Amino acid sequence: MKNPTSDKTRRKRTIITILGTTVLLLLMLVSISGCVSFAGIPNLGSNNVSNLNKSDEAIKVYDKAIEINPQNSDAWNNKGLALDDLNKFDEAIIAYNKAIEINPQDSEAWYNKASALDDLNKSEEAIHAYDKAIEINPQYSDAWYNKGVVLGKLNKSDEAIKAYDKAIEINPHDSSSWYNKGNSLFNLNKYDEAIEAYDKAIEISPRKSKAWNNKGNTLFNLNKYDDAIIAYNKAIEINPQNSDAWYNKGNALKELGNNDEAIKAYDKVIETNSQDSMAWTGKGMALNDLNKFDEAIIAYNKAIEINPQDSEAWYNKASALDDLNKSEEAINAYDKAIEINSQYSDA
Repeated sequence: MKNPTSDKTRRKRTIITILGTTVLLLLMLVSISGCVSFAGIPNLGSNNVSNLNKSDEAIKVYDKAIEINPQNSDAWNNKGLALDDLNKFDEAIIAYNKAIEINPQDSEAWYNKASALDDLNKSEEAIHAYDKAIEINPQYSDAWYNKGVVLGKLNKSDEAIKAYDKAIEINPHDSSSWYNKGNSLFNLNKYDEAIEAYDKAIEISPRKSKAWNNKGNTLFNLNKYDDAIIAYNKAIEINPQNSDAWYNKGNALKELGNNDEAIKAYDKVIETNSQDSMAWTGKGMALNDLNKFDEAIIAYNKAIEINPQDSEAWYNKASALDDLNKSEEAINAYDKAIEINSQYSDA
């Protein structure tokens, strides 16, 4: 079964405060110096300078603003955002810290710092920073949402659900919070509740292919294979290139004994990505169930070629070889499966 990942954290926020006379004087100063070209940029008085074509040029502008007023916390924050755009996360955090030092109640700077920490995979520190943003602004739904995403990465599904519930309480029409909550409930094997969450996400965003796919996976785990296929078909209707949904549909069809249709589904995955070893293994298993052992072995060999550590492919290849009375080859394949995964030691 293939579950798409949760929706990602939301992008950092830009504060627009370098306005009016200050920004006009600044822009004139920088333009005269020739540091930055502002040609073609509309409404400079109301647009953040990060909209410049190059973030490094934006940084020059913010540095000039900081030179004029070192206590301009918003300039420090926006410099951090420009550094973020350049994937200079450590430097961005330094800028956010400066903004926070000047204004400890700046929830946006705490939020942006948290996002940069998350980009550096410093999850615990990111959660702490999101908590600071939330402490300052308890109605900050995006901070609650992002906190849930980071908690999910740490496999703290119960805590993630609480964060998503808070985001939903603030914004009941946030389909991503509902979707991610469904994923967390799925991870806790709370399948009925997960389906309710996916249904809410779908109600808000009917064309969210991932939600239909994950609803299908939840129904699959409840052994409701026909209902699962309906959900997978909806995911595929929305996005015909959704290879996860095609693969999962193949699994459900195989569970129903509809191996010919399962093979067609696996072939759709392979058509999209010929290097998908799981699809080759699934196709092999469906061929095996149709007693097409030679064709099954071809499929298993392809899976093994792509991923030599695919113990399931080795095990099923061994089973097909055994069905063809190729005992020595079967034993070698079983040995390979056991070498990779000792759970197959009873083979």
